[in-house]
Formats: sequence, C-alpha cells, structure tokens
Amino acid sequence: MLMEKPTVNRASKDILAKCMATEDLRVIHSADAETAYFDTENRVLCLPIWKDMSNSTYDMLVGHEVSHALHTPASGWQDFVGDGKGSRIRHMFLNIVEDARIERMIKSKFPGLKRDFATAYGELHDRDLFELKNRTIDTDTPLIDRLNLYFKLGLFGLKTIPFTDDEQQYVTRMADTVTFEDVVALAKELYEKHQDELEDDDDDDQQSQSGSESGDGESQDGESQSGSESGDGESQDGESQDGESQDGEDSGQSQDDDTDDGESAESQDGGSQETGDTPSGLDYDDYKEGVGEAGSTQNAYEKGVEDLRDASSSRYEYHTIPTMKLENCVIDYKEVASIWDTNNTDMRTNHDGRYNDQYVERISENAVKCQEFLNRTKSTVANMVQQFQMKQAADADKRTEIAKTGVLDTVSMINYRWSEDIFVKNEVHTDGKNHGIVMYIDWSGSMSRIMADTVEQLLILTEFCQKVNIPFDVYAFSSKNHPSLDYVKDENGLDVESCNHQYDEHGNDSVMKPHSFSLIQFLSSDMKTNEYKQAVQRLFHCGHELRGYGSSVPRQFQLGCTPLNEAIMCALQQVPAFQAKHNLQIVNTVFLTDGDGHSMGARYGYHSSKSIIHDPKTRKDYELSGGHSSETDAYLRILQERTGTSLIGIRLHDSKTVKNLQYRYFPDTDMSEAAKSWKTHNFCTVDNQGYDKLFIVRGNLQVATEALEELDSDASYAKIKNAFMKGSNNQKSSRVIANQIVDIIAV
Repeated sequence: MLMEKPTVNRASKDILAKCMATEDLRVIHSADAETAYFDTENRVLCLPIWKDMSNSTYDMLVGHEVSHALHTPASGWQDFVGDGKGSRIRHMFLNIVEDARIERMIKSKFPGLKRDFATAYGELHDRDLFELKNRTIDTDTPLIDRLNLYFKLGLFGLKTIPFTDDEQQYVTRMADTVTFEDVVALAKELYEKHQDELEDDDDDDQQSQSGSESGDGESQDGESQSGSESGDGESQDGESQDGESQDGEDSGQSQDDDTDDGESAESQDGGSQETGDTPSGLDYDDYKEGVGEAGSTQNAYEKGVEDLRDASSSRYEYHTIPTMKLENCVIDYKEVASIWDTNNTDMRTNHDGRYNDQYVERISENAVKCQEFLNRTKSTVANMVQQFQMKQAADADKRTEIAKTGVLDTVSMINYRWSEDIFVKNEVHTDGKNHGIVMYIDWSGSMSRIMADTVEQLLILTEFCQKVNIPFDVYAFSSKNHPSLDYVKDENGLDVESCNHQYDEHGNDSVMKPHSFSLIQFLSSDMKTNEYKQAVQRLFHCGHELRGYGSSVPRQFQLGCTPLNEAIMCALQQVPAFQAKHNLQIVNTVFLTDGDGHSMGARYGYHSSKSIIHDPKTRKDYELSGGHSSETDAYLRILQERTGTSLIGIRLHDSKTVKNLQYRYFPDTDMSEAAKSWKTHNFCTVDNQGYDKLFIVRGNLQVATEALEELDSDASYAKIKNAFMKGSNNQKSSRVIANQIVDIIAV
C-alpha cells in the first residue's frame, strides 16, 4: 500500500486537536521534538514536524495525543515504574496497556476516527515500523508484544495475532480497562508474569547445560574438549546429544553466566556489568537494542514514528507577547503638566536673559496662534457636529419601530369610515451604540515635517469630541524612556537596561522584550476645562516647534523612533480599562503614523524559520504571513480579538502621489482607484492590513478655514465665486482625518 501524497494543513490540525479535546489546548510544532507529547500541566500539545505524512496518519497521531490529554493523569504511575534499572521496560508495559485504553476512548467519542486509525496503522505497518518483516509472530513472542500488536494491527484485520486459551483473559481485560488504576494494575500483573517466565526460562537453561555434561570431560585420547560429548564419550563434531547444531563458540569464555539478552556478565574490557535482580536485566539500553525482547514492537514503533519527523524542515519560532508595566510606560496628563512646568522654570532661570526672552516669546507666540486656530476652526467643528447629529438622527430613524397599542385615539377615531388608523401608536427606539476614541500618534523624527499639520487635524477631532461628549484619550508613542527609568543605576552606579514590561515569572525566553519607550498622554476627556485648555496649547506648541530643533520642548517630549508595536502592546490593557471606565459599547482605537514600527523579534523569515506569536491570555497563536508589516499585523489582530475594539489606521503620507506605496500597500491590486481618490480627496483606503479601516492621508495638508481670506477687497464677483467653491472643497479635504472618524462613530 502506498501512502497518499501528504497535503496536511497544520493550522486545520491545530483546530482539530482543540475540537477533539473540547478545550482551548495550545498546539505547537517543533522540529526538535522526537515524538508527539502532551504537557498535562500547561495543557500544551507538541507535535513534531513530520514528512511524508498522510492526513489519516496525522489525524491518528493527533487523536492519540489528545486522548492522552483527556484521560491520562500527570501522576499515579511513578510508584509502579520507579527509576533506575528496569524502569524503562516497566514504563513500556504501562504505555502499551494505556495506549489501548486511550485509543479506544477517543474512537468511541469520535467514531469517524476509527477509519483514520485503521488507515494509519495500515500505512505504518506497510512501512514496517513494528519491525515484523521476516518475523513470525507466535505464542513464543512475548505476551506484551502480542497484546500491543493486537490492539494496533489485529483489531483492524491487518495482522493475525495468536493467543493461548490462558492468555485470552488478558486480551479481554485490556479491552475492558476503564480507569487509569485499572491500567496500572494490569500492566503490573503483565510485568510480573513476564519476569516469572524469564526466571523459569533461565532455570531451564541452567538445568539443560548441567545435563549436557557427561563423564569427566575428557575425550577418548584423554584431552579436554570444549564441545559437548556424546554418551559413549566420543566427540560429536558440532552435534549435541539431542542433535541440535552448535555454533562452535569460543571455548575460552564461560557461558554459564550469560544473561538472556546475550550479553556476558563480564564486559570485553574485563569490567563488571550488573544485570540487576532478574536474569534479563532489561534497562533502557537492553530494551532499545533487544529485537524480540518484551516491548520491542512498541520500541520499534516509537523509533519509526520518530524517524518520520522532518528535522530539516523550516523551524517554528514561538514568541510570547509581553505584559506591559503601564506604570513604566505611561506619562499621564498630570505628569505631563508637571514636567512642562519644571521645564518652564528651568528655561527661565538657568540661561542668559536673551535666551529666556526668546523662550518666553515662543511660548507666548504659539499660545496666541493656538487660540487663533481654535477660533478659526469653530465653524469647521460646528459643521462636523451638525453632520454627526444628522447621521445619528438618520440612524435613530432606522432603529425606530411603530407599534399599535389597541387603544382608540379619541382625536382620529372620527375618521373610522375611511381609515382604520384610529388607534394610539407608540414609537419604539432601539438604543444606539455609544462610542469612545483612544488615539495613538507617532512621535518619531520622520514626523517632524508634518507634525504641525497632524496636530492641527487632531485638535479638530478632540474639539469635536468635546462638543458631542465622546470620551477620548490622546497618547503619543515615543522611544524616549519614561522619566522614572531614565536614570536607573545598579549597585556600581552604572546605567542598567530599563524595563517597560513584565518578564515571564518562569524565565520563559520566548517572551519578547520591547524597546525602551513611553506613552505621553497629551489630552483626555477626563481633564477639567482649564487643564484641557493648557494641554491643547502645549500640544500645539510641540507640533509647531518640533518642525525644527525643538529646543523649547522638554527633552522627554522630543522626537525619537517609532515604537508602534510597543504602543499596541500597551493598548491591550488600556483599551479595556478605558471601555470599563466610561461604560462604552465600542472603543475606536486610532493609530496615526507615517511608517512601520521596529520589530520586537518576531520578523517573518528570521533564520529561515516560521515565526508564531502567542497570546498567553487567549492562548491563541498567530503565524506571521510574510511581508514587512506582518509582525505589526499580528499584534493588531491580537488587539482586535482580545478587546473587540474597532481598529482605525491612518498612514500619513506627504507626497503628491501614492505610487511609491504600491509595493507596501497595493502589491497585488490595481492602484487606479486609490490614485484617483488621492488626487481628488487627499486620501485613499487600503484593505487587509490588520485594521478594520486603513486610510492613507495626505500628511502635509493644512486645515483650511476661511475660503475668502486671501481675496482683495475689490475682487470681482467671478473671483469671489471661484474662491468660495474652491475653499469649500479645500475645507472638506483638509479635515479628512476628522471626517473619516466621524463617519465611523456616527452609527
């Protein structure tokens, strides 16, 4: 029988294992695993990476291990198996009996597996994994091996296994074991029976050797002979008294102390070799090489399955996401205010008067610009509020149902002759969903060119949220460390690596270690009115000053790298806390960035491996699909599935075209629609990037406010008309970030 061409989908087999176990097992694949095994304590099923494996054999092996997970306890066998010499063979006896029980139970629970077990054992038998080729299975074969072969091959008609009438009871008892205690008791009885048989055989061998000696051991010519002598004293040239052939072994070695496994009690180098309490002395090494010894069929089977693994396959690298220490990551808005005030004091007192004046001037100048900006955008915000309320009203109308009460309407009942609509009606309104927004803005150096424009668009959105009472938080993710970690020293006064996350308490090296970073909470709906006003001015000041050197911005808030992935890790805790705090049904999580985050160590294809990211809370694994952003996409999927948040990505782009983004965002799609939308509306959308919605938005798009600002006082009617129409379109395009988010949260 030829094995079918393997078309195994490992992801589907993982799901199959979880379904059969009826629990959320974790299934991992390892090129280093010699065989499948189950970690009962951590509930982890480890499967080797097999080659040339059919679906039936794969399902059989998975079903076998799942049944162990369901029915084999982690303890209860140690007293019987013990340790040291003979423990391996005792363990093998126990395994054989337990395999019969757990396979019967899994097939009983999932009858469809019977066919897979029959097909799989047939394929393995054809491969001679039990080493039965040119070997006769009769009643001289150890009983434990015949039981093993019967329950793996005989049940399916693949091999005829003989048993004596006395032995048939063990077949029945092995087929009827219910509890693990039954298994241990039967395995112990079979092992003791086997040991008794070995002792009887050894006694028979010794008696046979004693009876074979005759006379004084001299030949007819009086010389000592190493061979057996016949009854009349003549040497029988290779023939024993009963006519059995002798191999003419070396006469210089005594055969009286040979063990049943063929090894002399004295090793070749003259050293002593212990044989244990029994003649066979079956420890691990004896068992491993002892073809025909008790348990050899199971050993051959396990070794054969081990040989099926593909040690040269791509390795699976498993990475576990970290648990972030938010106290070491987040600079909340109160701490931001404190840092800012301290910086103001330092800047005013620690430098010469001219620099102080310059600093004060820039602070004051940006405060005035901020207020002017807010005044100019009031109409924009009011328009957004109006659009939001209209969309909410339309959505509420969709959720409104008219119900008749059965009570006559005393006003309209006079119309009963021509209308049946004379009953009082009730309007039933299904409650809408309340939203909140958590925004994360990229605080990296590459944002410097578009930081001012981005901050302005962000402020329009927060002003809108303030008007319509939508809870919000605004964080900037920066590679600057949290201030409390900046000067951590060891006992020798040297800088030590700061820790932004919780290390695994068991020392699990697979837990990824994020880079140093911080989340700066610039704005929040929790702020009081005066706090919010000052925070807006600080953020506006940062946005405009960080276009240059940013010397008037505290060092903790200056630009760095792009710890996007670390921000997502923090969002895993922040989003649920934000939702619970404000009693929200939907949280919209927004990431505004102009690029990709740096890897935390799970990049696809690293060392030709397959990287898999594990979420210890949901116990789900996420295999990286490939591509530059696949690691970030996996973190976004974890965030979405764990929290249920609505994910919105805004990729800021300051080019006149999006063609240079084709490889990154449109590798296999036509870009014509995206290019048209970019040219007309200053944004386009992207599918399948880990977000519910991903927008590519023109990052250097200033917020247009007044359409007629730049017109001369004597401008003609035609110029006024054209400027008004152009300005109206510019206003719509320039507040694209706010408009898109409003469309999402209005339902």
